[in-house]
Amino acid sequence: MEKKKYPTGSEHYDLYEVIGQGVSASVYRALCIPFNETVAIKVLDFEGPKTDLSNIVREAQTTILIDHPNVLKAHCCFVNGRTLWFIMPFMAGGSFLHILKAAYPNGLEGVVIATILREVLKGLDYLHQVGHIHRDVKILELD
Repeated sequence: MEKKKYPTGSEHYDLYEVIGQGVSASVYRALCIPFNETVAIKVLDFEGPKTDLSNIVREAQTTILIDHPNVLKAHCCFVNGRTLWFIMPFMAGGSFLHILKAAYPNGLEGVVIATILREVLKGLDYLHQVGHIHRDVKILELD
């Protein structure tokens, strides 16, 4: 089965609302026009106040090359003006935190927490094995 090749140009995407915000990046729900598919696009500003180009290059390489079921992989990335766009799968359920709050308003039992953490640690271990250290692990990052 041939893998879908996502287009590398902003003209192929319609940006909708912001679904996530960081210091130097915003994440949008968007439409990939050629595939008529909803995607998430992380737009990272090269000229932001906390921009570190070496970290940007490392993140771009990592998100394209990773291959683990517990780590979200980017479809592609490209430069658009002074920004770097990461095209990623859209996680319709939202972040893990949003799912937890909706489904388990009173919290989880210890055994469930341990099971979830085991899967998170498998993903982090994989990233470490391929030479990447995730510097911002938090519940909002779990999709």
